[in-house]
Amino acid sequence: MKRVLLLTVALFAFMGIESAVAQSRTSYFMEGSYFRSELNPALAPTRGYLALPGISGIGIDMSSNYRSAENFLFERNGEIVSGFDPAVSADDFLGNLPELCNSGTTVNAQILGVGFYKKRKFWSFGIGSHLMASSSISRDMFSTLKQTGTYVNPNGTASMEGTGYLDAYVGVSFPVCKWLNLGVKAKFLVGVINLDFDIDSATTTLAGSDIAGTLRGKWRLNGLLRRNEYIAADGSYDLPAGVNDDSFGYLISNAKSFGAAIDFGAEFRLLGDHLRISAAVTDLGFIRWAPETHVGGNVVADYRFEGLDGNNVLDMNIETNEDSFTPGAYEAYATRLNCSLNVGVEYNILNNHIAFGLLSHTQFSNKSYYTELTASVNFRATNWLTATVSHTFLNGTKPGIFGAAINIHPAAINIFLGIDYIGTSYTEYALDNKSLYLPTGATSYNVYAGVGFNFGRPKHLK
Repeated sequence: MKRVLLLTVALFAFMGIESAVAQSRTSYFMEGSYFRSELNPALAPTRGYLALPGISGIGIDMSSNYRSAENFLFERNGEIVSGFDPAVSADDFLGNLPELCNSGTTVNAQILGVGFYKKRKFWSFGIGSHLMASSSISRDMFSTLKQTGTYVNPNGTASMEGTGYLDAYVGVSFPVCKWLNLGVKAKFLVGVINLDFDIDSATTTLAGSDIAGTLRGKWRLNGLLRRNEYIAADGSYDLPAGVNDDSFGYLISNAKSFGAAIDFGAEFRLLGDHLRISAAVTDLGFIRWAPETHVGGNVVADYRFEGLDGNNVLDMNIETNEDSFTPGAYEAYATRLNCSLNVGVEYNILNNHIAFGLLSHTQFSNKSYYTELTASVNFRATNWLTATVSHTFLNGTKPGIFGAAINIHPAAINIFLGIDYIGTSYTEYALDNKSLYLPTGATSYNVYAGVGFNFGRPKHLK
């Protein structure tokens, strides 16, 4: 229990871990990609597919409105130092940070999936795994870390949350008439882990190049790894003889948290199919976390960052007091998923070989939200090869950040590779006698890749 709390405080005290639902915005207008149905279930791929574990769908998404190299690394006296270094003034460090610094990271993996056409309906079934976390840190919190003082957080603007779950889904996309397609996907969820951490107050004391202080707040943990009946009053965890907490059977017996979610969307085809307007809400749902696996308590931690005048930014020591764990009975509670609203407009020319798209993507976490706007040019050279270049605006992303994706989807195989944020401007940072070239202007990063197997192109799409 103490190790879990220690890791939580360490991650949050430096900058938090980050997360949102990993969805490839660049793939939204790529007709052969089965990734696009994650953003709108009405957008079915052009062929049936089979997705296998480990290779057919992996997405890693790190979204933020403040995390960029130029916000945290500065050149002083010919050296690259962090924003916490005394040589960097508080105004220089804090001036580029938004009032509320939001960030998110999601890792999604397709475990198994299949999609196929039955006449003009497209059906999909599958199992997926999802790990997502998000953090919200006010600029005042960074100010406290930068300067000696006390930060009081009465409105919950310094928090971190994380959720891991499995889902089993069934989806269908179908035409209502010649100019309207609808899609819906229903999901059954199994909660794996839920972590919530809120900072109520923090103090900071500067001692040369070191920062020391305290953190006070509350934490909550629920998941497969612990069960209340085996927790002693002092917080120790004692399993009965013969029970192995590393066994698969033990984890299955601890699966007591379940939920449900739904995706629904629509696509309108107008002006002789040259203009397409689409909209969808995804991951609208919740997980009810069982009281049998729910623990929590108070955060009572002392921290210290060492050597912030040089390259040892991550060196720290954290001590927690034993009263950070609260024994006793806990109640069940529910958390909602990080749902998304996606709205797309596309106009195609040259018999649909080239299309221009504009996608609005809004992500809602439990305590924050962000909006992105992605413009793209989509090339459909043949019915088995599509490529896209894009640029994302808003959410702290500066000009010069592009996205690109390619999808090869002939009769037998479906290969997809896409990146939403590719920097075109880089700055050299010399750290530990090594040169690092980091993009400037980028606050988010992601990559999506998958290899599936195609079959069954329907007659109406040939």
